[in-house]
Amino acid sequence: MSANKLLNVLSLEDSVKDFELICTQLTKAEFNFNITRVETENDFVTALNNTEYDIILAGFKLPGFDAFKALQHSIDICPDVPFICVSGVIGEETTIELIKAGALDYVIKDRLRRLPFAINRALEDASRKDAHKLAERALMESEQNYRTLSDSGQTLIWASGTDTYCNYFNSVWLDFRGETFYQEIENGFSNFVHLDDKKQRMDVYLQAFQEREKYRIEYRLLYHDGEYRWIEEHGSPRYSSTGEFLGFIGQCQDINERKQAELALQLKNEELQKVNAEKDKFFAILAHDLRSPFNTLLGFTQIMVEDLSEFQPEDIKKMAQAMRTSAKGLYSLLENLLVWSGSQRGTNRFDPVQFSVKDIILENLKLINESAHLKDIEISINIPDDLQVFADENMIGSTIRNLVSNAVKFTPKTGKVTVEAKSVPGNLVEISIRDSGMGMSEAMRNKLFKLNENIGRHGTEGEPTSGLGLILCKDFIEKHGGKIWVKSQVNSGSTFYFTLPSHTEVNKKTILVSPVSGNAKNIIPRKLKILIADDDEASEMLISIALKAFSREILIARTGIEAVEVCRENPDIDLILMDFKMPLMDGYEATRFIRQFNTSVKIIAQTAFEKSGDYQMAREAGCNEYILKPFNRDSLKKMIGTHFGI
Repeated sequence: MSANKLLNVLSLEDSVKDFELICTQLTKAEFNFNITRVETENDFVTALNNTEYDIILAGFKLPGFDAFKALQHSIDICPDVPFICVSGVIGEETTIELIKAGALDYVIKDRLRRLPFAINRALEDASRKDAHKLAERALMESEQNYRTLSDSGQTLIWASGTDTYCNYFNSVWLDFRGETFYQEIENGFSNFVHLDDKKQRMDVYLQAFQEREKYRIEYRLLYHDGEYRWIEEHGSPRYSSTGEFLGFIGQCQDINERKQAELALQLKNEELQKVNAEKDKFFAILAHDLRSPFNTLLGFTQIMVEDLSEFQPEDIKKMAQAMRTSAKGLYSLLENLLVWSGSQRGTNRFDPVQFSVKDIILENLKLINESAHLKDIEISINIPDDLQVFADENMIGSTIRNLVSNAVKFTPKTGKVTVEAKSVPGNLVEISIRDSGMGMSEAMRNKLFKLNENIGRHGTEGEPTSGLGLILCKDFIEKHGGKIWVKSQVNSGSTFYFTLPSHTEVNKKTILVSPVSGNAKNIIPRKLKILIADDDEASEMLISIALKAFSREILIARTGIEAVEVCRENPDIDLILMDFKMPLMDGYEATRFIRQFNTSVKIIAQTAFEKSGDYQMAREAGCNEYILKPFNRDSLKKMIGTHFGI
C-alpha cells in the first residue's frame, strides 16, 4: 500500500487495551491510517452503512455476538472490504470455519506483529480483485481503456489475436519478465516456459482456443532474475461488442510461494506415507518375531507349573535352556526396538569421540561370547592396537553386537568368526566381520538393510531374526558418513564391511576415579553382606540367587530412601546392587546420600535401559561399577570378584 494513501480502518473491539495495541502495530508499520472503534452489533452495522472502509479488524467474542455474525454483516453490506479476525487462540477448527465463511485472515493477539503483513496481504488481494473487475469492465467498454487499467494491480495480463499469437502484454507482465514489449512480442513468451511444462501449457491453450472455452493451468515461467516461478493462468476468449471473436486474454498470478508450500506439503505427505508403511511393516515383523519365543516361554512355563513333578532333571534343564534361548531372543529384539524407536524420534544422542577400535570390539564381544561358546564357535580378532576412530561409542557398540551376533547365529557349530579392521584411503577405518556360515544368495543380499523386506530365515540352531538389527547398523554407520555392505555366497560364509572416520587428533578418554580408595583385597571378607536396592521383586529374587555363593547376609530395599536407611543401620555392608529407577528417590540420589557417611562400601549401579551419559552419571554419583539388565551371572560374579578378590 502506498505510504501516502490514508487507510480507513474499522475496528470491532471491546477491549480498549487490545485496541491500543492494534494502533501501536499499525503505527510501527508506518501506515497512514484513520481507525474507528465500535463495540456493539448495532454500532458495527451503522458504521458499515455510513462510512466506506478499506479493511475491517474484528475480535472473535463480542458483547451479544461473535465474529461469524460480524462477518455476515460485512458480506451483506460491503462484500469487497477485507475482513480480518484479531483475537486470542480460537482453535484450528474454528479458524478454518471462519476462513471458509469469508474471512481473509486470522491474527492471534499474542502475535500482533503479524498484523501489518496480514493487512498488506489483504489489501493486495483486494487490489487484485479490483484489477480483475476493472479489466473485465474495460474489455466491455473499449480496448484502450482496458489497456490502461490492466497495467494497475498485480495481475500479469496478455492478449492474443485470432492467429493465437500474443499481441499485448501489460506492464506488470513486462516487469515480471524483465523484457520490453517488443522483445516479448518478438521472442514469444512460450519459449520461456519451463521445458517440463511447455508442451502441456501449449496443448491446453490451443485446445481451448479451438473450442473457444475458458481454461486454467499452472506452469513455471522465467522470472527476470533468471529463476523460474510458478504462475496460475486463467485464459478466456474475448469478443467484440458485435460478438466477433477477437482472440484470447490471459490473466496470471504469481503463485510461487503458495506452490512451494504445496510441494513441501506434498513431500511431507509422501514422507509420512513412507514412514507409516515402514511402521506397518515393522510391526508386522515385530508381531511375527514375538510369537515364536513367547509361545516357547508360555508353553514351557505352563508345563512347569502344572506338571513339573513328572519330568526328570535332564528334561527340566532342556526346557530351561529353551526358555533362556527364547528370552535372549526377546531381549535382543527389545533392545533393537528401543534403539530403532529412539532413532526414528531423533532422541538418540550422537556424541562422537576418539577411541580405540580394538577396545570397543573386545568390550562388546564379552556380551556375545556365551552364544559363541554354546555353539563352539571361535571368534578371533585381527586389529592393530593403535587403530582409532572418531565415532559415537554407543552406536558403534550396537553395530558390532548386531553384526557379530548375526555371524554367530548363521554359523554352524565349530565354525569361525573373524573380526578385522584396517586403515583405508580417505582417512577412514574399514571394519569387517567374516563368518564361515550359511552365506546368502544375491536375491537375499538385495533384501538386506531394508525395512520393507523380510528375509524370513533362522540361524543354524533355529535362532530367530527380524532384520531390524541390520537396519539400525545402516542408520548408525550412515550417520557417521560411512558405508556398510556385504559380500556373500551360499554355503561359503558372509563378510559384512563398514567404514568409519578416523581422526588425526587423539582425545584421551576421561578417566573417572572412584571415590573409594584403599586395597579392597585386604579389607573385604570372603563372604559378603549385600544390600539389593530394587523395586522389582522378580529382579531382586534373581540377583539374590546369583549372589548366594558370595553372601553371608542379603538385605532388601524397595526404594532409594529405604536403601539409605538400611545403610545407616548396617555400616558393615560390603556391597550394594543399586537400581537406577526406584520410587521416592532414585539410585543416583541414594548413592550420593550413602557416600556422605560410607565411602568404603562397593556400589554397582544397575539399569534396565541404558541412555547416553548413564555410565558417567553413575560414576559421578559415587558408584564403582555399572551393569545393564538383564546381566550375565558370570559377568556379575567376575565384576564382584575383581573388587573383593573372590
